Amino acid sequence: MSVQLRSTRQHLLRSSLLVGALAGLATGLLPTGPASAAPSRADLVVAASVDPVEVPASGGWSTLTLDVRNSGTKASQNVTVAFTLPAGAWFATDGFAVPPSWTCDLLGTATCTHDPLAAGEVADALRIPFGVPSGTAGDTLTVSAKASTGAESSTANNIGQASVRYIPSTTDLEFVPAATSQQLLPNEYVNVSTSLRNSGNSPSGEVTVTIPVPAGMQGSETWSEGWDCAFGDGVADGRTGWRCTHSPLRPGETSEQLYYGGILTSTTVGDVVTMVATAATTSPETTLDNNTARHTVTVEQGAIVRGIVWVDGNNNRVRDTCEAGAPVGYEGISRIDVATPPGGSGSGGLTTINPDGTFTAYVRPGTYRVQFHVYDPHDFIDSVDSDLIYYWNETGGANYGHTDWVTVAAGDEVTLDAGVRSRWIQSC
Repeated sequence: MSVQLRSTRQHLLRSSLLVGALAGLATGLLPTGPASAAPSRADLVVAASVDPVEVPASGGWSTLTLDVRNSGTKASQNVTVAFTLPAGAWFATDGFAVPPSWTCDLLGTATCTHDPLAAGEVADALRIPFGVPSGTAGDTLTVSAKASTGAESSTANNIGQASVRYIPSTTDLEFVPAATSQQLLPNEYVNVSTSLRNSGNSPSGEVTVTIPVPAGMQGSETWSEGWDCAFGDGVADGRTGWRCTHSPLRPGETSEQLYYGGILTSTTVGDVVTMVATAATTSPETTLDNNTARHTVTVEQGAIVRGIVWVDGNNNRVRDTCEAGAPVGYEGISRIDVATPPGGSGSGGLTTINPDGTFTAYVRPGTYRVQFHVYDPHDFIDSVDSDLIYYWNETGGANYGHTDWVTVAAGDEVTLDAGVRSRWIQSC
Protein backbone atom coordinates (compact mmCIF):
# COMPACT_ATOMS: atom_id res chain seq x y z
CA MET A 1 0.00 0.00 0.00
CA SER A 2 2.74 2.48 0.79
CA VAL A 3 4.36 1.93 -2.61
CA GLN A 4 1.17 2.70 -4.42
CA LEU A 5 0.70 5.98 -2.51
CA ARG A 6 4.20 7.22 -3.48
CA SER A 7 3.55 6.48 -7.16
CA THR A 8 0.31 8.39 -7.18
CA ARG A 9 1.88 11.46 -5.56
CA GLN A 10 4.72 11.49 -8.10
CA HIS A 11 2.27 11.26 -11.03
CA LEU A 12 0.21 14.13 -9.70
CA LEU A 13 3.34 16.26 -9.24
CA ARG A 14 4.53 15.65 -12.80
CA SER A 15 1.08 16.55 -14.18
CA SER A 16 1.04 19.81 -12.25
CA LEU A 17 4.46 20.80 -13.56
CA LEU A 18 3.45 20.04 -17.18
CA VAL A 19 0.31 22.18 -16.96
CA GLY A 20 2.29 25.06 -15.53
CA ALA A 21 4.84 24.89 -18.29
CA LEU A 22 2.20 24.96 -21.00
CA ALA A 23 0.49 27.90 -19.35
CA GLY A 24 3.74 29.81 -19.28
CA LEU A 25 4.42 29.08 -22.94
CA ALA A 26 0.97 30.29 -23.93
CA THR A 27 1.49 33.47 -21.97
CA GLY A 28 4.72 34.20 -23.84
CA LEU A 29 3.08 33.88 -27.27
CA LEU A 30 0.29 36.43 -26.63
CA PRO A 31 0.97 40.12 -27.61
CA THR A 32 1.73 42.43 -24.80
CA GLY A 33 -0.33 45.33 -26.39
CA PRO A 34 -2.13 46.55 -29.69
CA ALA A 35 0.08 46.86 -32.90
CA SER A 36 0.68 50.42 -34.41
CA ALA A 37 -1.17 50.67 -37.93
CA ALA A 38 0.66 52.30 -41.01
CA PRO A 39 -0.74 55.78 -41.93
CA SER A 40 -3.06 56.03 -44.99
CA ARG A 41 -1.33 58.01 -47.77
CA ALA A 42 -1.36 58.72 -51.51
CA ASP A 43 1.12 57.05 -53.85
CA LEU A 44 1.66 58.51 -57.36
CA VAL A 45 2.84 56.18 -60.13
CA VAL A 46 4.14 57.76 -63.37
CA ALA A 47 4.64 55.95 -66.71
CA ALA A 48 6.02 57.61 -69.88
CA SER A 49 6.36 56.45 -73.50
CA VAL A 50 7.18 58.04 -76.86
CA ASP A 51 5.96 57.35 -80.40
CA PRO A 52 7.82 57.05 -82.67
CA VAL A 53 10.81 55.74 -80.76
CA GLU A 54 13.13 56.38 -83.73
CA VAL A 55 13.90 59.78 -85.26
CA PRO A 56 16.16 60.50 -88.26
CA ALA A 57 19.52 62.06 -87.55
CA SER A 58 18.35 65.19 -89.35
CA GLY A 59 15.78 65.70 -86.57
CA GLY A 60 12.05 65.25 -86.44
CA TRP A 61 9.06 64.81 -84.16
CA SER A 62 7.83 62.35 -81.56
CA THR A 63 4.90 62.35 -79.09
CA LEU A 64 5.27 61.91 -75.34
CA THR A 65 2.43 59.98 -73.65
CA LEU A 66 2.20 60.37 -69.86
CA ASP A 67 0.05 58.27 -67.52
CA VAL A 68 -0.37 59.22 -63.84
CA ARG A 69 -2.37 57.26 -61.23
CA ASN A 70 -2.75 57.28 -57.47
CA SER A 71 -2.14 53.74 -56.24
CA GLY A 72 -2.29 54.80 -52.61
CA THR A 73 -5.10 54.45 -50.05
CA LYS A 74 -5.77 58.16 -49.65
CA ALA A 75 -6.55 61.01 -52.05
CA SER A 76 -3.55 63.06 -53.16
CA GLN A 77 -3.21 66.78 -53.05
CA ASN A 78 -2.86 68.76 -56.32
CA VAL A 79 -0.53 66.95 -58.72
CA THR A 80 2.27 68.75 -60.57
CA VAL A 81 4.30 67.13 -63.32
CA ALA A 82 7.61 68.79 -64.29
CA PHE A 83 9.12 67.85 -67.67
CA THR A 84 12.78 67.72 -68.62
CA LEU A 85 13.55 67.75 -72.35
CA PRO A 86 16.96 67.01 -73.90
CA ALA A 87 19.03 70.01 -74.97
CA GLY A 88 17.64 71.52 -78.17
CA ALA A 89 14.26 69.72 -77.97
CA TRP A 90 11.02 71.68 -77.72
CA PHE A 91 7.32 71.13 -77.14
CA ALA A 92 4.86 71.80 -79.97
CA THR A 93 2.67 74.90 -79.68
CA ASP A 94 -0.32 73.71 -81.71
CA GLY A 95 -1.79 70.70 -83.47
CA PHE A 96 -2.73 68.86 -80.27
CA ALA A 97 -5.11 69.24 -77.31
CA VAL A 98 -4.53 68.88 -73.56
CA PRO A 99 -7.38 67.14 -71.67
CA PRO A 100 -9.54 69.65 -69.71
CA SER A 101 -8.52 68.01 -66.43
CA TRP A 102 -4.94 69.21 -66.94
CA THR A 103 -3.51 72.74 -67.03
CA CYS A 104 -0.17 73.03 -68.80
CA ASP A 105 2.53 75.64 -69.33
CA LEU A 106 4.80 74.04 -71.92
CA LEU A 107 6.58 77.16 -73.13
CA GLY A 108 7.58 78.51 -69.71
CA THR A 109 8.00 76.20 -66.72
CA ALA A 110 7.28 73.05 -68.75
CA THR A 111 4.81 71.79 -66.17
CA CYS A 112 1.28 70.41 -66.06
CA THR A 113 -1.02 70.39 -63.02
CA HIS A 114 -4.04 68.27 -62.08
CA ASP A 115 -6.62 68.44 -59.29
CA PRO A 116 -6.25 65.88 -56.46
CA LEU A 117 -6.56 62.23 -57.47
CA ALA A 118 -8.73 59.96 -55.35
CA ALA A 119 -7.29 56.67 -54.12
CA GLY A 120 -6.98 54.39 -57.15
CA GLU A 121 -7.90 57.17 -59.63
CA VAL A 122 -6.12 57.38 -63.01
CA ALA A 123 -5.63 60.79 -64.61
CA ASP A 124 -6.49 61.45 -68.25
CA ALA A 125 -3.48 60.56 -70.41
CA LEU A 126 -1.34 63.47 -71.62
CA ARG A 127 -0.12 63.27 -75.22
CA ILE A 128 2.29 66.07 -76.11
CA PRO A 129 4.29 66.31 -79.39
CA PHE A 130 7.86 67.50 -79.10
CA GLY A 131 10.52 68.42 -81.63
CA VAL A 132 13.81 66.57 -81.71
CA PRO A 133 16.96 68.40 -82.87
CA SER A 134 19.44 66.89 -85.30
CA GLY A 135 21.88 64.38 -83.87
CA THR A 136 24.04 61.36 -84.59
CA ALA A 137 22.65 58.02 -85.73
CA GLY A 138 22.79 55.54 -82.85
CA ASP A 139 22.58 58.15 -80.07
CA THR A 140 19.53 58.38 -77.78
CA LEU A 141 17.71 61.27 -76.12
CA THR A 142 15.68 60.86 -72.93
CA VAL A 143 12.53 62.75 -71.90
CA SER A 144 11.68 62.81 -68.18
CA ALA A 145 8.49 63.63 -66.27
CA LYS A 146 8.49 63.94 -62.46
CA ALA A 147 5.21 64.10 -60.49
CA SER A 148 4.86 65.66 -57.04
CA THR A 149 2.02 66.11 -54.54
CA GLY A 150 1.66 66.08 -50.76
CA ALA A 151 2.79 63.28 -48.44
CA GLU A 152 3.12 59.91 -50.16
CA SER A 153 3.80 56.39 -48.98
CA SER A 154 6.61 56.24 -51.55
CA THR A 155 8.19 58.55 -54.13
CA ALA A 156 10.24 55.82 -55.83
CA ASN A 157 7.85 55.64 -58.79
CA ASN A 158 7.19 59.37 -59.31
CA ILE A 159 9.48 59.66 -62.35
CA GLY A 160 8.66 58.41 -65.86
CA GLN A 161 11.27 58.35 -68.60
CA ALA A 162 11.24 57.46 -72.31
CA SER A 163 13.92 57.62 -75.00
CA VAL A 164 14.10 58.25 -78.73
CA ARG A 165 16.91 56.81 -80.80
CA TYR A 166 18.53 58.48 -83.81
CA ILE A 167 18.57 56.49 -87.05
CA PRO A 168 20.24 57.41 -90.37
CA SER A 169 18.46 60.15 -92.35
CA THR A 170 16.97 59.15 -95.72
CA THR A 171 15.41 61.03 -98.62
CA ASP A 172 13.79 59.10 -101.47
CA LEU A 173 11.77 60.71 -104.26
CA GLU A 174 9.42 58.52 -106.30
CA PHE A 175 6.84 59.24 -109.01
CA VAL A 176 3.21 58.31 -108.42
CA PRO A 177 2.39 56.74 -110.82
CA ALA A 178 5.74 55.87 -112.36
CA ALA A 179 4.34 54.58 -115.68
CA THR A 180 1.33 55.58 -117.79
CA SER A 181 0.29 55.02 -121.41
CA GLN A 182 -2.10 56.22 -124.11
CA GLN A 183 -3.21 55.14 -127.58
CA LEU A 184 -3.74 58.18 -129.79
CA LEU A 185 -4.22 59.26 -133.36
CA PRO A 186 -1.84 61.75 -134.95
CA ASN A 187 -2.68 65.33 -133.93
CA GLU A 188 -4.40 64.22 -130.74
CA TYR A 189 -3.42 65.69 -127.39
CA VAL A 190 -0.93 63.92 -125.15
CA ASN A 191 -1.96 64.42 -121.53
CA VAL A 192 0.26 63.37 -118.61
CA SER A 193 -0.50 63.67 -114.90
CA THR A 194 1.85 62.51 -112.16
CA SER A 195 3.14 63.56 -108.74
CA LEU A 196 6.21 63.09 -106.57
CA ARG A 197 6.36 61.56 -103.10
CA ASN A 198 9.17 61.65 -100.55
CA SER A 199 9.13 58.15 -99.06
CA GLY A 200 12.21 58.86 -96.91
CA ASN A 201 12.27 59.89 -93.25
CA SER A 202 13.85 63.31 -93.80
CA PRO A 203 12.83 66.42 -95.78
CA SER A 204 14.14 66.73 -99.31
CA GLY A 205 15.80 69.77 -100.75
CA GLU A 206 14.21 71.77 -103.57
CA VAL A 207 12.77 69.40 -106.19
CA THR A 208 13.36 69.73 -109.94
CA VAL A 209 11.67 67.70 -112.70
CA THR A 210 12.86 67.86 -116.32
CA ILE A 211 10.93 66.41 -119.29
CA PRO A 212 12.43 66.67 -122.79
CA VAL A 213 9.94 66.62 -125.68
CA PRO A 214 10.52 63.37 -127.59
CA ALA A 215 10.60 62.96 -131.36
CA GLY A 216 7.10 62.41 -132.69
CA MET A 217 5.50 64.93 -130.36
CA GLN A 218 5.05 68.69 -130.15
CA GLY A 219 5.15 70.04 -126.58
CA SER A 220 3.14 72.94 -125.21
CA GLU A 221 3.08 75.28 -122.24
CA THR A 222 1.77 73.84 -119.01
CA TRP A 223 0.66 75.04 -115.57
CA SER A 224 0.42 73.04 -112.37
CA GLU A 225 -0.53 74.32 -108.93
CA GLY A 226 2.41 74.12 -106.52
CA TRP A 227 4.91 73.82 -109.37
CA ASP A 228 6.90 76.51 -111.17
CA CYS A 229 7.29 75.31 -114.76
CA ALA A 230 9.17 76.77 -117.72
CA PHE A 231 8.88 75.45 -121.28
CA GLY A 232 11.29 76.21 -124.07
CA ASP A 233 14.66 75.46 -125.66
CA GLY A 234 17.47 74.17 -123.51
CA VAL A 235 15.44 73.63 -120.35
CA ALA A 236 15.80 69.84 -120.40
CA ASP A 237 19.21 68.36 -121.27
CA GLY A 238 19.76 71.04 -123.90
CA ARG A 239 16.56 70.09 -125.71
CA THR A 240 13.13 71.66 -125.89
CA GLY A 241 11.05 70.61 -122.92
CA TRP A 242 9.85 71.45 -119.44
CA ARG A 243 11.77 72.28 -116.28
CA CYS A 244 9.53 72.35 -113.20
CA THR A 245 10.55 73.11 -109.60
CA HIS A 246 8.80 72.47 -106.28
CA SER A 247 9.57 73.41 -102.70
CA PRO A 248 11.09 70.70 -100.40
CA LEU A 249 8.86 67.73 -99.62
CA ARG A 250 8.42 66.59 -96.01
CA PRO A 251 8.83 62.89 -95.11
CA GLY A 252 5.84 61.03 -96.56
CA GLU A 253 4.55 64.14 -98.38
CA THR A 254 3.17 63.87 -101.93
CA SER A 255 3.33 66.90 -104.21
CA GLU A 256 0.45 68.41 -106.12
CA GLN A 257 -0.26 66.88 -109.53
CA LEU A 258 2.19 67.82 -112.27
CA TYR A 259 0.58 68.20 -115.73
CA TYR A 260 2.41 68.31 -119.08
CA GLY A 261 1.89 67.17 -122.66
CA GLY A 262 1.30 68.38 -126.20
CA ILE A 263 0.25 67.03 -129.61
CA LEU A 264 1.21 63.69 -131.16
CA THR A 265 2.85 64.35 -134.52
CA SER A 266 4.03 60.82 -135.37
CA THR A 267 1.84 59.35 -138.15
CA THR A 268 3.09 55.78 -138.49
CA VAL A 269 0.66 53.27 -137.00
CA GLY A 270 2.30 51.29 -134.19
CA ASP A 271 5.02 53.85 -133.50
CA VAL A 272 5.67 54.37 -129.78
CA VAL A 273 6.58 57.82 -128.48
CA THR A 274 7.97 57.84 -124.91
CA MET A 275 8.15 60.84 -122.61
CA VAL A 276 10.60 60.52 -119.70
CA ALA A 277 10.36 62.76 -116.64
CA THR A 278 13.38 62.83 -114.29
CA ALA A 279 13.29 64.12 -110.71
CA ALA A 280 16.22 65.46 -108.69
CA THR A 281 16.70 67.20 -105.36
CA THR A 282 19.51 69.09 -103.65
CA SER A 283 19.80 66.53 -100.80
CA PRO A 284 21.32 63.02 -101.12
CA GLU A 285 18.86 60.22 -101.87
CA THR A 286 18.73 56.59 -100.81
CA THR A 287 18.23 55.46 -104.41
CA LEU A 288 17.76 57.07 -107.80
CA ASP A 289 16.11 54.00 -109.35
CA ASN A 290 12.60 55.45 -108.84
CA ASN A 291 13.38 59.01 -109.98
CA THR A 292 11.92 58.60 -113.48
CA ALA A 293 8.38 58.43 -114.82
CA ARG A 294 7.61 57.12 -118.30
CA HIS A 295 4.56 57.94 -120.42
CA THR A 296 4.25 55.96 -123.65
CA VAL A 297 2.00 56.93 -126.56
CA THR A 298 1.24 54.37 -129.27
CA VAL A 299 0.07 55.65 -132.66
CA GLU A 300 -3.36 54.15 -133.26
CA GLN A 301 -4.84 52.93 -136.54
CA GLY A 302 -7.52 55.32 -137.80
CA ALA A 303 -8.78 56.91 -141.00
CA ILE A 304 -7.64 60.06 -142.82
CA VAL A 305 -9.84 62.92 -144.01
CA ARG A 306 -7.98 65.34 -146.22
CA GLY A 307 -8.68 67.95 -148.89
CA ILE A 308 -8.06 71.51 -150.07
CA VAL A 309 -9.78 74.88 -150.19
CA TRP A 310 -8.96 75.92 -153.78
CA VAL A 311 -9.43 79.33 -155.38
CA ASP A 312 -11.30 79.59 -158.69
CA GLY A 313 -9.03 82.19 -160.27
CA ASN A 314 -10.77 82.43 -163.65
CA ASN A 315 -14.34 82.11 -162.28
CA ASN A 316 -15.21 79.15 -164.52
CA ARG A 317 -16.35 77.10 -161.47
CA VAL A 318 -13.92 74.34 -162.38
CA ARG A 319 -10.63 73.66 -160.68
CA ASP A 320 -7.92 74.10 -163.26
CA THR A 321 -4.46 72.65 -162.75
CA CYS A 322 -3.00 76.08 -162.27
CA GLU A 323 -5.38 77.07 -159.45
CA ALA A 324 -3.79 76.89 -156.01
CA GLY A 325 -5.17 76.74 -152.50
CA ALA A 326 -6.46 79.65 -150.44
CA PRO A 327 -4.18 81.36 -147.93
CA VAL A 328 -4.53 80.73 -144.20
CA GLY A 329 -5.35 83.59 -141.88
CA TYR A 330 -7.55 86.63 -141.56
CA GLU A 331 -7.97 87.08 -145.34
CA GLY A 332 -8.26 83.39 -146.15
CA ILE A 333 -9.09 80.15 -144.34
CA SER A 334 -10.33 80.76 -140.81
CA ARG A 335 -11.00 77.23 -139.57
CA ILE A 336 -11.69 73.69 -140.82
CA ASP A 337 -13.46 71.21 -138.55
CA VAL A 338 -14.10 67.51 -139.03
CA ALA A 339 -17.34 67.09 -137.08
CA THR A 340 -19.45 64.13 -135.94
CA PRO A 341 -23.27 64.10 -136.05
CA PRO A 342 -25.13 64.76 -132.77
CA GLY A 343 -24.98 61.55 -130.77
CA GLY A 344 -22.91 59.93 -133.50
CA SER A 345 -19.80 57.81 -133.30
CA GLY A 346 -16.23 58.68 -134.10
CA SER A 347 -13.60 61.06 -132.81
CA GLY A 348 -10.26 62.39 -133.82
CA GLY A 349 -7.57 64.97 -133.26
CA LEU A 350 -6.97 68.44 -134.57
CA THR A 351 -7.25 69.30 -138.22
CA THR A 352 -3.90 70.46 -139.60
CA ILE A 353 -4.24 73.31 -142.14
CA ASN A 354 -1.20 73.90 -144.30
CA PRO A 355 -0.13 77.22 -145.89
CA ASP A 356 -1.04 75.94 -149.36
CA GLY A 357 -4.72 75.51 -148.37
CA THR A 358 -4.59 71.74 -147.87
CA PHE A 359 -5.72 70.07 -144.65
CA THR A 360 -5.43 66.68 -142.95
CA ALA A 361 -7.39 65.14 -140.09
CA TYR A 362 -6.80 61.73 -138.50
CA VAL A 363 -10.03 60.23 -137.17
CA ARG A 364 -11.30 57.00 -135.67
CA PRO A 365 -13.80 54.88 -137.58
CA GLY A 366 -17.12 56.70 -137.67
CA THR A 367 -19.29 59.23 -139.53
CA TYR A 368 -18.07 62.78 -140.24
CA ARG A 369 -18.53 65.91 -142.31
CA VAL A 370 -16.07 68.71 -142.97
CA GLN A 371 -17.06 72.25 -141.97
CA PHE A 372 -15.21 75.14 -143.65
CA HIS A 373 -14.91 78.74 -142.47
CA VAL A 374 -13.32 81.39 -144.73
CA TYR A 375 -12.99 85.15 -144.44
CA ASP A 376 -14.14 87.77 -146.95
CA PRO A 377 -12.99 88.49 -149.72
CA HIS A 378 -13.28 84.71 -150.29
CA ASP A 379 -16.75 83.32 -151.09
CA PHE A 380 -17.83 79.71 -151.51
CA ILE A 381 -18.94 78.65 -155.00
CA ASP A 382 -20.96 75.89 -156.70
CA SER A 383 -18.60 73.58 -158.54
CA VAL A 384 -18.34 69.95 -159.62
CA ASP A 385 -14.90 70.03 -158.03
CA SER A 386 -16.30 71.11 -154.67
CA ASP A 387 -17.83 68.69 -152.16
CA LEU A 388 -19.94 71.30 -150.36
CA ILE A 389 -23.66 70.55 -150.12
CA TYR A 390 -24.40 73.77 -148.25
CA TYR A 391 -22.75 77.17 -147.86
CA TRP A 392 -23.61 80.65 -146.68
CA ASN A 393 -21.72 83.72 -147.84
CA GLU A 394 -22.02 86.87 -145.79
CA THR A 395 -20.60 90.02 -147.34
CA GLY A 396 -17.94 91.57 -145.17
CA GLY A 397 -18.00 88.65 -142.72
CA ALA A 398 -16.98 85.04 -142.19
CA ASN A 399 -18.45 82.57 -144.67
CA TYR A 400 -19.45 78.99 -143.86
CA GLY A 401 -19.97 75.74 -145.79
CA HIS A 402 -20.05 72.00 -145.10
CA THR A 403 -19.91 68.68 -146.93
CA ASP A 404 -22.30 65.73 -146.72
CA TRP A 405 -21.78 63.03 -144.06
CA VAL A 406 -19.25 60.32 -144.91
CA THR A 407 -18.53 57.08 -143.02
CA VAL A 408 -14.96 55.82 -142.78
CA ALA A 409 -13.40 52.61 -141.44
CA ALA A 410 -9.92 52.05 -140.01
CA GLY A 411 -7.37 52.53 -142.77
CA ASP A 412 -9.73 54.50 -145.05
CA GLU A 413 -8.71 57.76 -146.66
CA VAL A 414 -11.28 60.23 -148.04
CA THR A 415 -10.76 63.56 -149.82
CA LEU A 416 -13.27 66.42 -149.41
CA ASP A 417 -12.60 69.77 -151.11
CA ALA A 418 -14.20 73.20 -151.12
CA GLY A 419 -14.06 75.79 -153.92
CA VAL A 420 -13.97 79.54 -153.30
CA ARG A 421 -13.55 82.63 -155.41
CA SER A 422 -11.69 85.79 -154.52
CA ARG A 423 -12.26 89.30 -155.76
CA TRP A 424 -8.50 89.76 -155.64
CA ILE A 425 -7.60 86.80 -157.87
CA GLN A 426 -8.97 86.86 -161.43
CA SER A 427 -6.75 84.36 -163.27
CA CYS A 428 -4.19 81.57 -162.71
